[in-house]
Amino acid sequence: MKAESAVSPVIGVLLMLTLTLIIAAIVNSFAGGLMHTKDKSPVVTLQSEFHREDGKKWNLTIHHISGDPLPTCCVNLIIRPSKTFSCGYGTIKELDRENIKLNTSSDKSWAEGISSMHAGDIHVISGTNDDIDQKIQPPGVDFLEESSIGNTFYLEFYYDRNLIARSEVLIQP
Repeated sequence: MKAESAVSPVIGVLLMLTLTLIIAAIVNSFAGGLMHTKDKSPVVTLQSEFHREDGKKWNLTIHHISGDPLPTCCVNLIIRPSKTFSCGYGTIKELDRENIKLNTSSDKSWAEGISSMHAGDIHVISGTNDDIDQKIQPPGVDFLEESSIGNTFYLEFYYDRNLIARSEVLIQP
């Protein structure tokens, strides 16, 4: 009779262990479906150029070289002067989506009409010497000054507050 009394506690422990594992599996399956994951940031390669034209006009072109399409509603562009600018280094300027267009004569902008930028696309921000401060120039720097030719600034692309691309832009005559 003593040999049979040890079987009951062992079976009880196995049943409790099995029940615990089943409950854990059920909770895991429900909890796993309730989690919301963040959208994956696009992966892109971008190249930018800044040109001064005839001393009165300028343009900043953005080339989408390769990678995922950029949803323009979710991308923020920041201009950050490099260390080549002793004054103004550390300041930034966030670009307005209204100023980013398909070309210099287009009415469509990132704010209205352009929903995405695909590989091969070229978009532009352009203006005159009078509006450069409002459109792209951070406080404390002057991209149009003769001494700025050859200096660089960074054009940074943020998606959901995550940096996805950074292009070093040379100021060209």
